[in-house]
Amino acid sequence: MRILLATDGSPQARGAEALAEWLCYKLSAKLSVLFVKDQRLIRAPELLDLGALTLPIPTYREALDQALTLKGEAVLERVRKGAEEVGIPVEVHLESGLPHQVILEHARAADLLVMGRSGEAHGGEFTGLGSTVDRVLRASPVPVLVAPLEEVVLEGALLGYNASESAVRALHTLASLAKPLGLPVRVVSVHEDPVQASAWALEAKAYLEDQGIRAEALAFSGDPAEHLLSLQAPTDLLALGAPVRRLVLGSTAEHVLRHAVGPVLSVR
Repeated sequence: MRILLATDGSPQARGAEALAEWLCYKLSAKLSVLFVKDQRLIRAPELLDLGALTLPIPTYREALDQALTLKGEAVLERVRKGAEEVGIPVEVHLESGLPHQVILEHARAADLLVMGRSGEAHGGEFTGLGSTVDRVLRASPVPVLVAPLEEVVLEGALLGYNASESAVRALHTLASLAKPLGLPVRVVSVHEDPVQASAWALEAKAYLEDQGIRAEALAFSGDPAEHLLSLQAPTDLLALGAPVRRLVLGSTAEHVLRHAVGPVLSVR
């Protein structure tokens, strides 16, 4: 198994770094770490109308590129050293380009992508989803695990399940993680018809138990996102299908991703 960690080394990314390393250790997976030098920062002076002001733009661009390279190398070395100290096989990649595009390219060779909720550009007070992770979530070819700011050790899992294609993929992906991690799973199904909600929850519970995973079926009516958010503890991995319509995430997935207190596994 190969886990891709995309990080900019910011405090907001430390939770993702720790969770990716923990998963690799527990799953005997290989860690691939990616730092992307944002070419928009390097080209920013070229895009400004400076009027009569004269700046040595090539010199500035070269200095900024060098500074970003040094930062990327330091971040990658820090993560690499920490992973190798606990016996995790690791490879590092320093790339230049648009972050979401480069991340998506590397994701094609991974089984799971781990990212923080936001990056350095948004600052420590930002609590939503950063623009890069938002774009990645809408196009990733592999499941994306969005980590909280704080370091977390997983103790359980929640699955939002409505029998849709993306929900079935989320069920299978979660099973592949929950079994080796020893996580019990609570299946949460929501429908205005309680019989339908119960049928969905029992369907997923039966699959999980067939895989040797302890599971509980919960059926509700009302708002799926609110039920999932109210049930999640910081140590719960919350998994759900995230359908994309016209490049926009489904409303339930988007609300959960923006307000979850713990890690969220999003599967398109």
